Amino acid sequence: MSLSEDPPVKSWDLEFHLAVAAVKVNNNNSSELPIEQVQKRFNEKYKIEAPPNIILEQVILDERYRQESRKHLEKVLKQYEDVLDEKWKEPNDRLHGEWVYTKDENNEMDKVILHIHGGGYFVGSPESFRGLTFKYAEYAKARVFSIDYRLAPQNQFPASLCDSVAAYLYLLNPGLEAGFKPINPKKIVFMGESAGGGLALATLLFLRDAELPLPGGAVVLSPWVDLTQSMPSYLDAEIDKADYIDKKLGIRGIGSSSSLEDEFNANVKALADKIAQKKPKIVGHPSFTEVPRFNLYCANEAIAIPYISPMLAESLGDLPPILCQVGGLERFRDEGILFSYKAAYPHEYQLPSYATKNFEKSPFKNPTKVILEVYDDMPHAWHVSKNNFREYCFFLS
Repeated sequence: MSLSEDPPVKSWDLEFHLAVAAVKVNNNNSSELPIEQVQKRFNEKYKIEAPPNIILEQVILDERYRQESRKHLEKVLKQYEDVLDEKWKEPNDRLHGEWVYTKDENNEMDKVILHIHGGGYFVGSPESFRGLTFKYAEYAKARVFSIDYRLAPQNQFPASLCDSVAAYLYLLNPGLEAGFKPINPKKIVFMGESAGGGLALATLLFLRDAELPLPGGAVVLSPWVDLTQSMPSYLDAEIDKADYIDKKLGIRGIGSSSSLEDEFNANVKALADKIAQKKPKIVGHPSFTEVPRFNLYCANEAIAIPYISPMLAESLGDLPPILCQVGGLERFRDEGILFSYKAAYPHEYQLPSYATKNFEKSPFKNPTKVILEVYDDMPHAWHVSKNNFREYCFFLS
């Protein structure tokens, strides 16, 4: 797809075609840049200031929330510890968040959105996703708390999950210094786009498995829920023409001349040596070990852990209500669809044994209420129209 070509889809107007083509060109131009430069450019390009009707409040969370989150993670993830980088337990900075709300919004916290931004787990921030969070706050008439979770490759899984859980715990038990009372979990809805949608669903799974209070629901837009990249839509030639997400999204490298290269490679080698020594029996497929590491987020041997690839969970039952929207011409289409059906019909949609544990032993077999919407001819994360925002708000109500 280029700016000089006709739209690849007849239903696209010229403006939409040019917008998608421009994003694709930008993605291609940044694929070989040092990763830290890509991160910086992304934030600078998409950061916007608040309009007159929006209020922003910056928050630095007390370390006790990460510490509490870590305790829960260490318990639930113990079975996977042999394939995880232990450095997630040693954060080198404080956890930040950003409150977004309209000036006419009251302070009762009747409706709160925990926003988890997208960006392939390696770019993005609350500031760079304000174009969405401002609209979420306005249309939903809700307060939005957008969390600045740790990114790869500087931080491996489960650093991001630790931070999303910590943010949720902060909302449930804020402390006197926060300036608001504990929020009823049923008044909290998770929202995320792309990788943020995947992390939102991974957080739901984790909360369920850790027997922590569940939120009222989740809205996920083009969620990335299968990092094995095994679904047919990932290799569909028609999608090559329409979607701006490259097949190499999950396999981009650190970038040439990156200042992080030596440290990242050392960490990768140390983890690979640990895995070779431990020889863990984990969720996964033998083929994952037959190729070099292809993801900045985690080792190949960890790629099928359900909190990394939620689609591969043994059961997606007993989750709070979910609204899942995918584009009919996006790479993540099929995984979003299969995730939704697995959640809504947990007895009927089970994966091969290599990708999951034993469904029959799972205590979570009740259907999850899911609204799945597939938008004809749409590429990845096209969610920019007012109609879409109204749909989210209807679900939130």
